[in-house]
Amino acid sequence: MTTTNRGRPVIVGIDASQHAARAADWAAAEAVERGLPLHVIHALDFDPGSALIGPGADGVTDPSHAIHARLLAQVEYRLRAVHPDLFLTSELSHEGAAGALVAASREAELLVLGTRGRGGFAGLPLGSVSLRVAAHTHCPAVFVRARGHEDARVGEIVLGVEHGESEEAVLFAFEEAARAGVGVRAVRAWAPYPPNSPYISDTDYLARLAADDVVAIVHSARDKFPDVPFKLSVLRGHPAAVLADASREARLTVVGAHRRRGPLSLGVGPVIHGLLAQAQSPVAVVPLS
Repeated sequence: MTTTNRGRPVIVGIDASQHAARAADWAAAEAVERGLPLHVIHALDFDPGSALIGPGADGVTDPSHAIHARLLAQVEYRLRAVHPDLFLTSELSHEGAAGALVAASREAELLVLGTRGRGGFAGLPLGSVSLRVAAHTHCPAVFVRARGHEDARVGEIVLGVEHGESEEAVLFAFEEAARAGVGVRAVRAWAPYPPNSPYISDTDYLARLAADDVVAIVHSARDKFPDVPFKLSVLRGHPAAVLADASREARLTVVGAHRRRGPLSLGVGPVIHGLLAQAQSPVAVVPLS
């Protein structure tokens, strides 16, 4: 896959699942909105000793290869029918799904995939391909569920903001909002000290501190995008649950990739892990540049 003078592509990983079908639809609409090409990848997850890569000793190609190619062609046909002016390319990858998508993300503007998979992604549940990609992607990655809003491209941008939130995630959220003509709702989750704690009795003070912290973090982005409406919500509860609830009416939920590195590890942390499992909107995980 190479970039063109049309710009860096939106890349979507697909298989035979409903999650992947919805991810492909979301990615195509996003590519059209951004004026970028779309590149579709289907990973074979083949056994290097198998005949999936071509004819075997008897000269007969494994029929499963044709099945994979047909799936890719069907997805292309469906997307072209909806978006006839979309510049669309595709490939069958002989790499493992996670490795293929992480490698492709080096040349992508945006990477999109479903939160669960089957077929080309070997039926792996949340916690495998999706989490590996979230932990290692080189560009913002959007994860799409099979079910969510009736129309997942309406509503505000929800931005999850923790202390020390990355500038990349904040700017991504405001850029998306400006492009879509919607507002940003920054969400900070907090929890009071346990009852009878000797440290502090005014739990509202903790909420005010959290709000002040968020305002400081988003200050630069608000100056850069003064026309983007902005709201702030400081809510008690676990961050994953609070953000999942906020995502119910969101166009997109954005979080920074606060991750622990390791070779294709699942080190995205409990908040992103929980959010990907519970969110009702697509979730964008934005890495540090």
